Amino acid sequence: MSSVQVPLSRQAEAALWAITAMDTRAQPPDFAVLRVPSIVENYVDSILELLANEYLAGESPFEHALGQLARERLHQSWPSRREWLRESFAISVDGDPVDQDFALLVQLRNAVAHGSNALTRLQRGKLSEQLELERNFHQRLEVLVDGYRFRTTRGTAAAAVRVGSRFIRLLDAQASPALRSRGLS
Repeated sequence: MSSVQVPLSRQAEAALWAITAMDTRAQPPDFAVLRVPSIVENYVDSILELLANEYLAGESPFEHALGQLARERLHQSWPSRREWLRESFAISVDGDPVDQDFALLVQLRNAVAHGSNALTRLQRGKLSEQLELERNFHQRLEVLVDGYRFRTTRGTAAAAVRVGSRFIRLLDAQASPALRSRGLS
């Protein structure tokens, strides 16, 4: 990647401000684990919506229906968002270590939200993958792991803020050419 600093989009600035404004010390660590991915998700959705609106501004009933269908499918899941960004707008961060850390944070968010501080049934599906996930939670997000049960820490909250902020900056840098070319940044 280039060392030239690209200005942030308004959407990225708003998302980073929302993350920075969180008082993680006044909330349980799970709050940051749940909130940061939601802020990032809203940021990604706003970028997708902005680009989709620009490209799907057709006037005919067919174009309008096609645009509506596309907009409904943009936000279905993280894999869907990534596919739309990559395939429709040539925006991808796949494989970048920052992206891998964010995907891990989303896994932790899912475990907190759906597993009551335990890995979900899906996350426990294969032992080798479960062990790797537990190791990564501990090493990269400072989660205390005991078997498939875990506890988030103040370090986990700080890691969530750091990971979410880095992901927004990375994705925004990748989205900048698409946004700038359409006068949207």
